[in-house]
Amino acid sequence: MNYLLPNKNFCANTYEHWLAVFFVGLLCGVLTYRARKLPEDGKHKITQIFAWLLVINVLIWQVVKVYVSLLPSNDPAFVPFNWGEDLPLNPCNWLAFVALAYSYKRKIWMWHVLYFFVWVFTFNAIITPALNEGFPHYNYCKFWISHTGLVMFVIHLLVLGMPRITFKDLLKSYGYLQIFTLIAISVNYLVVFTGREANYFFLMHKPETASVLDILGPWPWYIIQGDVIAFGLFGVAWSVVYCRWSRVVGR
Repeated sequence: MNYLLPNKNFCANTYEHWLAVFFVGLLCGVLTYRARKLPEDGKHKITQIFAWLLVINVLIWQVVKVYVSLLPSNDPAFVPFNWGEDLPLNPCNWLAFVALAYSYKRKIWMWHVLYFFVWVFTFNAIITPALNEGFPHYNYCKFWISHTGLVMFVIHLLVLGMPRITFKDLLKSYGYLQIFTLIAISVNYLVVFTGREANYFFLMHKPETASVLDILGPWPWYIIQGDVIAFGLFGVAWSVVYCRWSRVVGR
């Protein structure tokens, strides 16, 4: 039952933070190690299993969110469903579905979205987690499986070998970010119009927990500043794979 009981026990940069990253990373690393030793068909199957685990994690989280909202209001585990936060619209939720789609369809644009969004947003969420609940709450478990799992999924794909990412691919992915931002803003205001609060992608206000957004200006300036910084981080992420690919070609 502790899995359902709300708490605000999580403290960043403690053993509870980094042990979760370590154990999820270790389990994902075992999948990747296993995949390396298999033929191409086996590698694809492991990749699909990996992606399904990420999606199932998000779906379980969604089901539990609905379940606790249907409990009697005097139940200790009752938490009303928050339409402004509880839909899987933040990147680290819908990226799990992109990972699953890519594991079957192998569309190159999906790989680019995964690569840039995961390194720029998901990796940052691991360093500065917007999380209140400590272990064993379902939000805690879902958060670390989702975020660490996505980073490890991208590493998994890199280890198995991925096509070169060009600067043009970076620009396209940055364009996808602008589209997603406009969609998130629209959803936020649609929810607000119904009389509820919403803050998908932290576009309405900064996270309640410490984050890199704290060093930026107030709303709405931090959105513009963050968008510019995101382009720089896209560039950093691209330079890593560009240099790696250049060294391979130069051999």
